[in-house]
Amino acid sequence: MNKLSEYIVENVDIVDIISRRVQLKRAGSNFSGLSPFQHEKTPSFMVSPQKQIFKDFSSWIWGNVITFVMEYEKLDYMDAIKLIADEQRLDISEFIWNSEKNKEYADDREKLKRIHKLAQEFFVDSLKKSDKAMNYLHENRKLPDNIISDFGIWYAPDSSYSIIQYLREKWFNEQDLAQASLVKKWQSDYFSFFRNRITFPIFDARNNIVWFSARVINPEDQPKYLNSSEQAIFEKSKILYWLNFAKNNVKMLDMIVLVEWQMDVIWLARLGTPIWVATCGTAVTEQHFKLLKRYTENVYILFDNDDAWKNATVRALKIAYRENIFPKMIILPDGFKDTDDIANDPNWKEIFDWCIKNAKDAFLQIYDLLRQKYDMTSPIDKQRLFNEMFGLIACVDNYTIQEHYKQLLAEKVWLPYEVLAVQFKKYLKTDWKFELAKKEREDQKPSWQPDREMIFLSLFRDDLFQKYISDPSLYANLFDFAKNIAENLEWDLLNKVFFKKDSFDPQEKLQLDELQLRWEKELTALSGDEKRIHLIKKFALEHLQTKLKLVLKQSWVSTEIKQKLLTDMKKI
Repeated sequence: MNKLSEYIVENVDIVDIISRRVQLKRAGSNFSGLSPFQHEKTPSFMVSPQKQIFKDFSSWIWGNVITFVMEYEKLDYMDAIKLIADEQRLDISEFIWNSEKNKEYADDREKLKRIHKLAQEFFVDSLKKSDKAMNYLHENRKLPDNIISDFGIWYAPDSSYSIIQYLREKWFNEQDLAQASLVKKWQSDYFSFFRNRITFPIFDARNNIVWFSARVINPEDQPKYLNSSEQAIFEKSKILYWLNFAKNNVKMLDMIVLVEWQMDVIWLARLGTPIWVATCGTAVTEQHFKLLKRYTENVYILFDNDDAWKNATVRALKIAYRENIFPKMIILPDGFKDTDDIANDPNWKEIFDWCIKNAKDAFLQIYDLLRQKYDMTSPIDKQRLFNEMFGLIACVDNYTIQEHYKQLLAEKVWLPYEVLAVQFKKYLKTDWKFELAKKEREDQKPSWQPDREMIFLSLFRDDLFQKYISDPSLYANLFDFAKNIAENLEWDLLNKVFFKKDSFDPQEKLQLDELQLRWEKELTALSGDEKRIHLIKKFALEHLQTKLKLVLKQSWVSTEIKQKLLTDMKKI
């Protein structure tokens, strides 16, 4: 751990930082809560104020306060440090000066951010020089200058080399630009990736530009949208366009509108207080809804009225339901295909206000749309409607709400609830799509397990027995036996636990701390000394027997000591 990290960890309260983002409850000497990284019903997220670490047992993410902010806010190390310092009003100027001045170009992530910032400056200058691009924004897209400036909408010129030349002068080479997806290599030459396109910068939570999306000016050019590749500072499944600027308004109004494209966000911006966000060239993911849930659970979905929007909405709803978010769905009035149509209507503000007021629970909206699609006099079509609605209900990970939707559906189709409930159970057992989705979710669960040797070592560190078992006689023999084993295995890590506590390196110490959180979680859940010592012995004896065999093989260990260890082993 470097000096800056040590300064942050020593001067902040990890419980204070995390409790601003996760609801925590006291659990003995620790705090617990629901995982902020995985959906779960039973708390498996633990925070230790004494050790100043956290552990999420559902995703196996663990570490100190800096690690948490990096993972939760999707920031790199330096931006996480700055965010913590801002929240806690810490002065880190001395550390920042030393690290940034001397290593400005050394770190890949910092380098990529600087390249993106300079690229944006290049695109700004290019728009000023292009009447064609400016006319397109003013005439074709009806965008006023303040919207163009606020959203950083600029222009990539129709040139293969101009941005390369510009960034070369800033001491970046073609390989750096390729890493940032600003140029592409063809045979032995490099050329600009974005040409003759309007550019949209994508920002992270700290307002750093981390990605570009670009839209054609000429309708004949393909593809319509061109996006940077994912890189060290950007994962499109974890970032929402314009959330960094909208989040304060979202918290204030307690609502957010999820739209399909960047231009949807920009057109809607003229309505006033921005509460609109869009995905970045990808379908909606679980990470997107986790991100939204940090700010509000009142989510509205607005996708274009085209052939694909219905499927996209259903897919998004299934993901939202798994995250315990139940969106409302905005249906555009007849005659309006997308937000562009609304934005160009003289009464656009009144139209959109009507859309918000008439938004309904997405479950009911989907049902109404399917009723228009299927012939309810046909038993086959009727079963298809049931299956599609059952597919949504099955994704609801809340029994009360699931029952609510089943009751609603039964009322809509004039069917006794008991009959519909039987059909739903049959659907869960037989529908292969549901089973496949369930299997895919299971496959995505983390399979990583901590090193069993380190778990074993953590049992004997910091008087864990004494803390959780009030009767010393229950653990005395086990503890003494392990100590005697360690004494005769001088090179073994167990020896460090008993006799050389300061010899662990910082990473080993951190790992032992987080593994003790795991033990504390399991031991706290049990009542009674006997149950706790049974759990400890069940895990420890296997490892102690292995270590005993190692001692018995050592020629320098006396026969007397070996015999005593064998006798002591029988006692436990």
